[in-house]
This record gives sequence, C-alpha cells and structure tokens, in this order.
Amino acid sequence: MQAIDKLKSDLDDWERRSTPSADMKALDGLRLSFSRTVGSVPEETISAIFTSFLGLYGSVGPRQGAKAIEWLGGVGSLFLMDYDGTPFSKAEWEDIRELVTLDAGEIDMDVLSYILSVVMEHGAL
Repeated sequence: MQAIDKLKSDLDDWERRSTPSADMKALDGLRLSFSRTVGSVPEETISAIFTSFLGLYGSVGPRQGAKAIEWLGGVGSLFLMDYDGTPFSKAEWEDIRELVTLDAGEIDMDVLSYILSVVMEHGAL
C-alpha cells in the first residue's frame, strides 16, 4: 500500500468512527496517524495544519465535517509528493503556501519544491 492510500484509508476510518463533535483523544489519534504517514514534517507545520483543519472541521461553511477531512487528505497528499487533485480554492492554495513557508528551512527541499510548484500551478504563488 502506498503512503497516500494509507493516509486516505486512515482518514476514512477516522471519519467513520468519529462523531461531528470529536473529542480530543480522537483528534489526537488523527493527528498522530497523519504525522506518521506524512513523514518528516516539522512539528510546527503539523500544528499549523491541524489548527487549520480544526477550524474547518468545526466551522459552518463549505469545508466543514467531511469536506475538512478531504482538505486534510489533500494537504497530506502534497507532503507525500503525490497530489491527489483535491479541489482547493485560491484562498486555500494561498493558505497552503503559508503553511509550508512557515518552516521552509526545516522541510525537506524536495518536498518544499514539489508543494510550491503545485501551488504555483494553481496560481497562488
């Protein structure tokens, strides 16, 4: 199983087991699973990703609930250098750019270059 497939499977499993108001233990488990799957992403970047995810997951809007899970999978696919085609808005692409440039000095250069090239392809650089 490829890393992107494992990530998607883990996210689907988490979504099936969780309630819309997931408790901290469930969210910590999701964060740990995500962190293990995407590999050597700096902790500060993981924290920023999950801050964004939690804001989306608990919000009332176009990315709440299951759509937030889709967002997290899409972001994870970028860090795995295997973009899955998640349809991000321009604002979301700009947010992703900000997430990766926060710790650009600590993110693997190949991963950083890959993500920024995909961000650029989507007009957010």
